[in-house]
Order: sequence, then C-alpha cells, then structure tokens
Amino acid sequence: MATELSAESDTQRSTPTVLVVDDDQDLADTCRYWLEGEGYRVRTAYGGEDALDVVDEEQVDLVLLDRRMPRLSGDEVLDELRERGHDCPVAMMTAVAPDTDIVDMPFDEYLVKPVAEEDVLDAAEELLARDSFSEDVREYFALEATESALSSRDEENLRDAGVLGDLRDELSEAYEDHEAEIERREQQLDRLVHVNRVIRSIDRTLVEASTRETIESEVCEALVRTESYCAAWIAEYNDHSRGIQTRSTAGGLTDNVDADPDGQLQECVAEAVESGKPQVVSSIAESHGEAVFEDTVEASETAAVVVPLAYREKSYGALLVYTVESHVFTDHELSVFVDLGDHIGNGINAVEQRKLLLADTIAELEFRHADTADPFVALSRDTGGTFTLRGVASTDEVGLTCFVEVEDADADEVLERAADHDAVDHVRLVTEGGESLFELSVTSAAIETLSDVGATVNTFRVEDGEGRIVAEVAPDADLKAIVAAVQSAFQEISVLSKREVERSVQSTEAFKQGLSDKLTDRQQTALETAYAAGYYEWPRDSTAEEVAEAMDIAAPTLHEHLRAGERKLLDAFVDETN
Repeated sequence: MATELSAESDTQRSTPTVLVVDDDQDLADTCRYWLEGEGYRVRTAYGGEDALDVVDEEQVDLVLLDRRMPRLSGDEVLDELRERGHDCPVAMMTAVAPDTDIVDMPFDEYLVKPVAEEDVLDAAEELLARDSFSEDVREYFALEATESALSSRDEENLRDAGVLGDLRDELSEAYEDHEAEIERREQQLDRLVHVNRVIRSIDRTLVEASTRETIESEVCEALVRTESYCAAWIAEYNDHSRGIQTRSTAGGLTDNVDADPDGQLQECVAEAVESGKPQVVSSIAESHGEAVFEDTVEASETAAVVVPLAYREKSYGALLVYTVESHVFTDHELSVFVDLGDHIGNGINAVEQRKLLLADTIAELEFRHADTADPFVALSRDTGGTFTLRGVASTDEVGLTCFVEVEDADADEVLERAADHDAVDHVRLVTEGGESLFELSVTSAAIETLSDVGATVNTFRVEDGEGRIVAEVAPDADLKAIVAAVQSAFQEISVLSKREVERSVQSTEAFKQGLSDKLTDRQQTALETAYAAGYYEWPRDSTAEEVAEAMDIAAPTLHEHLRAGERKLLDAFVDETN
C-alpha cells in the first residue's frame, strides 16, 4: 500500500489568550497560574465590567466565567458577550448548581466548583480544539455539556424535569444528523486531551528522571495507556547514513520494530528530523506492518505521526505514535505533538546537562576558530581587539545573549561594526575603559552552535581574528556529532584536541572556608543580619534602614557592605561552578 507523507500545518498554533473572570481573586489567580504553566496567555478580570472591557480591547480565544458575581453576574456577562458579537468559547466555572434555566444559555461547557487543575486544563484544551469544528458539531457538544451538567443532579430536584427530556431528544436528533463527523471529532478530542495529559505527566517525570532512558520509556508507556494509540516507539536517527535504530518501545510491537522493508520509516523519520516538523503517515504499508506489529494490530487500518525530538539544534531522534484507525490528524492535534516533542527534547537535554554537572570526568574539546561568519571573529579582525567571553546571560529560540570583554579596541567602533553584522541582533556597551564590557545577542556564532548541541563553553578568546574555544561535554556525548554540527555551520574551524579531564570536587566545608576568607567580618555580619531579618524576601520583611539600625551603622554603610559581600559571594559561586 502506498505511503502518503503529509503535515497539515507548517507552523505551530499561535499562543491562545484565555480570560479568567471571577470575583474570587485567589481562585482567578490560581487558574491563571495553572494556565500560564501550560503556555497560555492569560488575562484575569475580577468583575463583569472588567471582563467586558478586556474582550473589547483585545482578541480573546476562551473565557472561563463565574456565574455569581456582584453588580454584573456571569449570566449577564455571557449574554452581553454574545450581543456584542464575541463568539469565542465560554466555560461557566461556578459553584451555582445547574438547573433547567441553563438550557437557553449560550455557553460551551459547565464546570462546577471546586475545580481541580486538570479540570481547568482539560476544558481549555478541548474548547479551543472544538472552535475549529463546524457550527452544527460545536452546537452538539454545547448541548451535550448542558445535558451532562443537568444529569449530575437528581431529576426530582430540577425545576422542570420535562425540559431535560426535551434536551435529550434534541441531542439525539443532532447526533443522528451528524453521526459520522461527531464520532470522528469525539475520537480526536479523546486523543487530544490524552496527549496533553501525557505532556503534563512527562513534566513530572522530567523533574525526577535521572536518565534519558527513563524519559523515553515513560513517554512511550504513557501514550499507550489508552485506546487512542496502539503503539509508540522512539527511534535514534543517524544523519550520515539516514538510518534508524530503536531506543524504546511500548504497545503492540514486535522486537523487530525498526524493520523497514520499503524504506518508508527511514524516509519519514529523516524528513521529520531534518525539517523539524511532524510527519503523518496516513496509511501504513502492509509489509511494514507484517514485520513489526503483533497479530492484535491490523496494519492496513493503522496511521502514524512521526514527531522530531530536539533541543535547539541538537536532535534526539523521533517519536513514532500509531493509532488504531486511519484518520486525518488535525492542525491542533499536530501542534500538541510538536509541544510533546519539544518537552521530550528539553527533558533529555536537561538530564544530559545534569550529568555533565555531576560527572567526575568530562570530555573537553578545543577548537581553532577563524571564520569571519562568526561575529566575534569578524569584530576582532576588523577592530584589532581581543575578545574574551565573560558569561552567558540567556538563551532563547533565536540566539544567545552573552557578555564579552574587549581589549585594545575603540568601543565606539566595536559598537558600530557589531550593529552592522548580520549575526548580531542587539549590542550594548555596558562599561567603557581599558577593558570594555559589551552585551551582544547573536543569532549565529560558534559558541551559540555549541550551546545548541548541549556543550558548555568554558573559555572563548579571539585575538587578531583568530580564536580558541574550549567546550565541555558529558563523557558519553557523541563527540563526532558535536564537531560535525560546528563545522557544518562554520568552514574555518578545526579541532585542536579532544581529551578527558578529571573534574576537581570541592567539599562544602572547603567552599564555606574559602568564602569566609574572602569576606571581611563586617561584610559577613551584614549579609547574615540582612538574611536573618528577611531583607532578601519579597516583599521585604525588613528595610535596609531597619537592618542598619540593628547593626548600629548608617544605611549607606550597610549598602556598601552588602554590595561588596554579594560580589564576593557571586565570585565564589561562579568560580565553583565553572
């Protein structure tokens, strides 16, 4: 059977905006915390009037709305939203027990307080997915939510039990009119909610996982704990041979899972890893199914999604997930799988970085670097200055922000040339003098590439357009892949040495003693007093004036002691961690 490769969306969904409306500020803020933790953009309103102002001022994709609020009730807010033409999904989230008066209310979901984190997140995910359905199917799901809310009560306690019967008849009629589409959408919603729950469970696993194998095994097992997916496995990908090899499996798969008689898996995994986009196999080739599926799975009725696993530029292979029926993966479902792939890649990278930090022995790579495509090399050559990396401030999806010390170069010339370089997104002169300090955000540099593939740059110095980079990696890291990544990005870069280095380990007591030797008695007393008085809490338990009074010194004197002590404390910390 022919294999069709497709991905319905080339871009991830934009970040949805959720409006939480509740006069209980603690609950509203708690919901905001939950939702922001899952990547949503969240606005809060503590009253009906404020809620209407928000939806008039900006695009809102979903509203969580309390019913019982002073001045303007949730029911009134809902009616006004619809009057003003706002058709975004609305979930009533309230302690008001549902009754037959809700039948004519234009909401999409009804949550009865108290609500748990999973209730709120599941509702948000499902309602946002429903928004792409046809109008008739959206109305069916809204009717179903109303019926479900009323069915949670004893019928004899309803104002008019006959209304519930009429609602059920209307629901049955709507189902019969759109049965095929409704069943398909229900399956999609089940998968969607399940994958999001998997992501949340994986987040908890990532906190505790100590190995890459633990993460991969938990991911595969979590995906097949429901009927939505019949099998899952993670494939390692070799970008030189474009071959694949099994790392972890779960579900109805044989030991021969990476058998690939027709080359379809190799092609699909290669496309996913190299493009960074999920790939859909709408029909599994029969020859592949015979090789890898147990008898309980009918290959001809199976579809699959292939999800790349990566952290920035470093690939960790791909996740393959099989469904028990052929279906079209929606844009929303694919975007959730993209999120899952990002979570897994981030988790594996975090485990490898922890391993690097804790390792007694590390691998060290030293490079000679003279490629002027790198802004630091180009700036050193053009200005005659010596550039030394002092620290990395932050990383994001598009580059690296770092601090660089520059000697023997005019600061204004460095600023001008840096601003003109294509790979420099932002430059700022922090301090000027014999050794000027610059902040640069770069989108392409060797140290940025090394960071992308999980290496830690220990030293980087460029003089007269030629640099030396020393980077640390875990002892079991793929050194060939790291070197290949750097050399594919920059032509004029070569490896000078590869070596294993024993890491010196300083005891806690030695660290304390070394710090104590650096601090004066007054600096140490100021730090300890300020800490004990809650000066470093936020909001502060004690002001600087109060701490100074406790030490019987002036506030300016206290600030001098604290600044000097904090600087020495940070020096000791950086020295210990480098």
